[in-house]
Amino acid sequence: MTRIAINTLAFYGHSLDTALAEIAQLADAVEPVFISKYDPTLSEAYFTADNAAMLRRRLEGLGLRVVSMGSHMDLGRPDSVDVFRRRMEFAHALGARIILTNASSRSQEETFDRNIEALAVQAEKLDLVIALENPGDGAGQLLGTGMDGLAILEKLGSDRVRLNYDFSNVFTYSQGKCRPEQELAAVLPYLGHLHLKNVTSREGAWPVCALGEGVIDYRSLFRRFPALWDIPMSLELPLRFGYDNQFNFALRETPAAMPLERVRGILNRSLEYLREVMP
Repeated sequence: MTRIAINTLAFYGHSLDTALAEIAQLADAVEPVFISKYDPTLSEAYFTADNAAMLRRRLEGLGLRVVSMGSHMDLGRPDSVDVFRRRMEFAHALGARIILTNASSRSQEETFDRNIEALAVQAEKLDLVIALENPGDGAGQLLGTGMDGLAILEKLGSDRVRLNYDFSNVFTYSQGKCRPEQELAAVLPYLGHLHLKNVTSREGAWPVCALGEGVIDYRSLFRRFPALWDIPMSLELPLRFGYDNQFNFALRETPAAMPLERVRGILNRSLEYLREVMP
């Protein structure tokens, strides 16, 4: 499926090499993820030109290309410009055109505004787009909904900063009160990337599930908004994670890694669903 990349979080608990080899059997594009929330051992020292070159050779050997890289962090921190600049350079070295991240909390709005202006200038130099993602849980975020993101982008006024719209996160962040169809018409012109994820209600919780088996009706959304197909997108299914009955996101009580056969099955069902939805 040349239109859709697969995010490495589906293989959480397995090595990156395993994730890449598995993804290469399913797609020709991968979305590598480097986020301390998922990998507490992640060090800023990893983001070097040498490591990027090694990873790029590995990707090329597997026939995988990179359009987007996930490297979410709080852009409202005082040190965010220097930290995120290195991650942007790393993404650029991999061949990515888009780097995904969070925005910040409302309490850090002034610092975020200064930082994103500086990072937009750096994005121009690297020919990158910074795509700010709406979060899946928590509270008090600057970018809690797509409409919040629209306000951020209008204030900034840079075509180097767009939205990474996560359809499922709209539902979970609002604790089931909002759905993407309520705001898509307004935010569509501001979207630079899409995350395709789904959750289902099960035993009082909301685990991540195959794309066609959850609360988000992608078939209806893509038919109603066909322009979505023109936006870069990735299948993001952090399968070992889920939301509790209060919509708090956490690692589920499962073995160290989900069996590869089960991961493959969920990804294949998701991809088959998307093939049926595609025009």
